[in-house]
Amino acid sequence: MSAFSVSTTSFIGFLVAKRWVLAAFMLVLTGASTVGILRIGFDTSLQALLTRSDPYLDQYDLFNAEFPQALDINIVFVPPANSDAFDPLVLAAIAELQEDYRQLPNAQRASTLLNYYSPQRQQRLFQRPFTNYSEEEIAELKEQALDDRLLVNSLLAPDLSLAFANVFFDPEQFSNGQRLELADAALAFRDSLRESHPAIDIHFSSDVLLEQSSRQAMIDDLSNLLPIVILICVLVICFCFRSVLMGSAILAHALLSVALTLGALGFLNFSFNSISIIAPLVVVIIAVANSVHIISIYKQGLQAGMDRLAAMSHSLTYNLRPITLAIITTAIGFSSLNLCSSPAIQDFGRIVAIGIGFAYVLTLFALPAMLIVTTRQVGSSDSDTYLQRLMGRIVSMSERFDRRIFISCSAIAIGTLFLLPLNETDFNRMDFISGNSDIRDYYDVVSEVINRGPQLSYGVNSGTVDGAIEPAFLDNLANYVDWINSLPEVESAASIVDLVKTINQVQNQNDPAQFAIPADIDTVAAHLNGYETVQSEDFPLLSFINDDFSMVTLIVNAEPMSNQALINLDAKLTTEFANFFASSPNDTAAELVHGSGLLLFARMDELVTVELLQGYSLSLFLITLCLVVGLRSLYFGVLSVIPNLLPATIVFGFWALFVGQLDPFVMMLFSISIGLVVDDTVHILSHYLEGRQQGLPQSSAIRKSITVAGPALTITTVVLALGTTILIGANTLYFQQSAKLLVPIVLLALILDLFYLPTILKRFDRA
Repeated sequence: MSAFSVSTTSFIGFLVAKRWVLAAFMLVLTGASTVGILRIGFDTSLQALLTRSDPYLDQYDLFNAEFPQALDINIVFVPPANSDAFDPLVLAAIAELQEDYRQLPNAQRASTLLNYYSPQRQQRLFQRPFTNYSEEEIAELKEQALDDRLLVNSLLAPDLSLAFANVFFDPEQFSNGQRLELADAALAFRDSLRESHPAIDIHFSSDVLLEQSSRQAMIDDLSNLLPIVILICVLVICFCFRSVLMGSAILAHALLSVALTLGALGFLNFSFNSISIIAPLVVVIIAVANSVHIISIYKQGLQAGMDRLAAMSHSLTYNLRPITLAIITTAIGFSSLNLCSSPAIQDFGRIVAIGIGFAYVLTLFALPAMLIVTTRQVGSSDSDTYLQRLMGRIVSMSERFDRRIFISCSAIAIGTLFLLPLNETDFNRMDFISGNSDIRDYYDVVSEVINRGPQLSYGVNSGTVDGAIEPAFLDNLANYVDWINSLPEVESAASIVDLVKTINQVQNQNDPAQFAIPADIDTVAAHLNGYETVQSEDFPLLSFINDDFSMVTLIVNAEPMSNQALINLDAKLTTEFANFFASSPNDTAAELVHGSGLLLFARMDELVTVELLQGYSLSLFLITLCLVVGLRSLYFGVLSVIPNLLPATIVFGFWALFVGQLDPFVMMLFSISIGLVVDDTVHILSHYLEGRQQGLPQSSAIRKSITVAGPALTITTVVLALGTTILIGANTLYFQQSAKLLVPIVLLALILDLFYLPTILKRFDRA
């Protein structure tokens, strides 16, 4: 007997002999760790999703430092049928909002139709209470409103079917906790408005509401789905092994795994985000799946006449190597997500890797004692016998249709491999919002009327103080904006140029010929200083230009387009910028500063996909290396790559054919899938090689490996599939889509290992 075998036998003897001490130690450790659960937080910000390796991230931070974004709440008023935004019922609701908005904590001002001041006409739209206007006067106001290009699409829909309002706050006055309090106050205010004006549909939207909705969706998914997943897993164990007591042992194992994981996360100061919130569910599923192998062989030992201690020693001896390999390879698959620059994906991988590590320790230290104490009788299990008979039929079918199975599976694998490039990734932040959230209603209502595409924000940095008001600089900017407006994919572009030209015209008796940039910098400065004294709160000067007049904003409203089209448009704008600003005042090169968060997310699609594929390649290499070492065979370690690769490639290939659209965060399933499906391959190959080393012929070794390992693999697959199916009931589209992809992957992995892997072994194992 080798030194390795002796040490393994000693270790297993230790686990069985000291089972009560080890179980007590794990209980004490779990109890101590639960204190950390109270320290777990929730990170609902988009920064948790956003990759930190974007080349324009520094420019994005610079733009937001120069032009800070206000914290606001957006409200939409939907008039009754056959009416419009100037209906008295709508105006009454807006009037109540304008009167009572200061009920919201630290509200600074409200912008509505009723207090709108037109820079174009230099007067308010409503100059007296709306109740004092006749129908004819209201009709005249409609015409004035539709002629005001700043009002349309900001506070009014182009067809008058919607009215908007905005309430503004100082973001520096709100901590994370206060932002959630503001969200609660906003929802209460919304409900009050709805109650007072039942004929009007009123919807609120805001970053603080988005954060609250995401946080609530996370809490709901964790609190509602986790108990269901645990219950389903336990019921499957109870049914398959015909033992409620064994089911209770698995329940205790799952709860201890979750408690240890959550406690450790608290002490490590982890915060759950929109992606990592589902990690505890994955930990439970994997923990239960791994423990099934211990139970299955333990039950087979009892059926063979062994006592409980001998059966447990037999099970641990038989399973120690394969479950250790399975845990290591699964942890590698999830740990590979650390190569992705998105904090959310990194946290998901780390949490699952930590959790399955704890589950593995509990499987060895606590599960033996729990199983031994809950086993009250020794006898055959109808389900075990049935599954073993079923495995025998599968082996016979595989032998009978060996050639057909090999050719068919190989053809499907090759065909779907070529379909993978048809998948396109796209990010939609709405996927992380609960489907029944009022924010979704807001966007649905608005998108039906205003089909405007994404808005890109840029800064044009002159590089010098007062450089952005130099006439030569403004001329270059005007030409650049005119070129942007000529692009077919652009709806409109706006900058400070229009403001300077308008002021110059007003200062010259509204002479149309004076709608131009003044010839000297002093005149431009005087115009802007004069505007600042009478500026509208909705259009302050600092929204066009920074304090030292060195940088101006440029807003580009694009037509509706995909993320890739948005990236292409940005590349075109960036490239052409140098041609318009080849020469600039004071010989200082102007710089285009990318300040749009939408663009960061658009580029994230491509970047995250590349990073995940890199992580997948690394995890595939490391997993294969582990299998080479664990199986003590280079040949079979490399051969195991085939059944491990195919489940994900086949499923994603068919997805490309019938759907073709992937969220970049769903792409991480491709990266971690090998860590999940390798479990089946490890157990079958381990038992197969053991049989071959004992001198069994090839067909007998295949039959033995599938008959022994097959029942447990079938049960674990059922556990994985049912547990993952629960995610279809999650609040967010992201988890629903994940379940639709992961369930067929784990099912296909079992089918390929039971049917396709034997045909591969027959052709490639000639030793």
